[in-house]
Amino acid sequence: MTHFNNFTGVVQAEPKVIKQFPTMLYVPIMTTTGQKLHCLVIQHALDFLYRAHAESRIALYGHFNQHHQFVINKYFVSSQVA
Repeated sequence: MTHFNNFTGVVQAEPKVIKQFPTMLYVPIMTTTGQKLHCLVIQHALDFLYRAHAESRIALYGHFNQHHQFVINKYFVSSQVA
């Protein structure tokens, strides 16, 4: 049974495309508790690539895979005030 978690944090670097089809992204995220997550985005990856940039605040919902990578199922990128 998959155990789902939620986190909030900051995107550390620009998302990287690691697979073209289906589109898969890698993004490092630093949580508000100081934990660094190595995240994979498969669902809505192109939308994530468009919305999330380095230093963006983000809320995540997903699960850890067997390689201890956090697989993002849902996310929310908060708007940045300049």
